[in-house]
Amino acid sequence: MKVIKPITISSAMLVSSTAVETYSAWSSVTAYALDSYVIRTTTNRVYRCIQGPSTNNTPETSPLWWTDVGPTNTWAMFDSQISTTTTNATNVTVVMDPGQINGLGLIGVVGGSVTVSATDGAGGASIYNKTISLDTTIITDWSMYFFEAFNLSGDVVLTDLPTYGSMRLTVAVTGTNVAIGNLSLGSAYDLGMTEYGATAGITDYSRKDTDAFGTTTFTRRGFSKRMSARSMIATDQMNKIQRILSDIRATPCVWIGTPDMTTYSPLVVYGFYRDFSIDIAYSTQCYCSLEVEGLT
Repeated sequence: MKVIKPITISSAMLVSSTAVETYSAWSSVTAYALDSYVIRTTTNRVYRCIQGPSTNNTPETSPLWWTDVGPTNTWAMFDSQISTTTTNATNVTVVMDPGQINGLGLIGVVGGSVTVSATDGAGGASIYNKTISLDTTIITDWSMYFFEAFNLSGDVVLTDLPTYGSMRLTVAVTGTNVAIGNLSLGSAYDLGMTEYGATAGITDYSRKDTDAFGTTTFTRRGFSKRMSARSMIATDQMNKIQRILSDIRATPCVWIGTPDMTTYSPLVVYGFYRDFSIDIAYSTQCYCSLEVEGLT
């Protein structure tokens, strides 16, 4: 089991992005009508005018005039939610200077493929390049081979990035109607070997309502993944692992239940741990139990 402790992506780290913004930047001299939308580059957020005309009312500090709608398209992939997505018609390519990291998580990705590449600084020598297909279609017979619809979405996790402080990282997702729910970068930590018996599932936030006549209607909403697992760790690593888990409390992270992420993709969860415990079972081996709750 591994966890990627995330770093905060700042404006200084983001070199470029192909994500296109729908709305224009706010201007202090424009009289905005009711229900106008603007973006603020200082906060990377979208705001809606709730009282017009509004002139020279800074959106983030004028709650009587503006309401925060959510992150901009460029920055939606960097917030702590999967449901706020960065989208583009054919590709989303971001170039970053993240510093010294070795882990990357792309959660809730829709597209055909992901290419992650890195150079030693801007224009430097190539130090990393990997392309991953996002085709997760399950084919079990010839009929499904010919007629099953493609499923071009999923999660991509890498923990083998070179730890260069000068790394220039490029992440490119290509396909049709590309979307990225969350992009996390950080340091990957080993939490031991996951034992068989781990459980994975989802928490569904949809609603089912039945009226007085017995008619049932459904309101489909988001869902989050969840995971419960136990890993075996060496006793001399117990203090280190407890310190790591204590440091990332109440912090959304990418949790990787097993290195075989193709077969066991449900054990990749972006979220936080609700509880952990360490069972000192033997003089040389301990067990770490984790309850991880995903985010939508």
